[in-house]
Amino acid sequence: MKKYISFAILILCIAGCGKSEKERHEEEISATAMNQSEVSSKREHDFIKNEKGFIVHMKDIKVLLKHLQASINKEDWKAIQQDTKKLKNSSPVVYTGANKNDLPTEFVKLDVQFHLDTLELVNACQEKNKDKAMAAFFKVVNGCDECHAKFNPKETSTSWFR
Repeated sequence: MKKYISFAILILCIAGCGKSEKERHEEEISATAMNQSEVSSKREHDFIKNEKGFIVHMKDIKVLLKHLQASINKEDWKAIQQDTKKLKNSSPVVYTGANKNDLPTEFVKLDVQFHLDTLELVNACQEKNKDKAMAAFFKVVNGCDECHAKFNPKETSTSWFR
């Protein structure tokens, strides 16, 4: 029953991404982007309105996933709980800075799948079962690979993860 409630809340949150949430993320992006190296001005994807901020957030997710994998291997359930909480609050769609309706449908679908896979990871980690947690973790990573293959071919496979 919890899974269905979580799924319903997730869908409502995704469908109801409002301007205030977008503005909040833009402020976070601006603060974080100031400390990052310059990004090429060449825009590969016109649908990403804040390319620097988007890249910063994607790098944050990479770092988080690397830390999460190490925590799962060590069975550090407290660190895992903190990391999965941060991960489930990540949203590539919001990080683009664009209206969801202006984004490629496939990108939005991959974002929804990312959230579903992340919820599965959260549930597996709550069971404190290393094997289930690792399987769910790699499901999230594979979803990242799929998105990168379609929208960022420079970073194919799990090359970004190693």
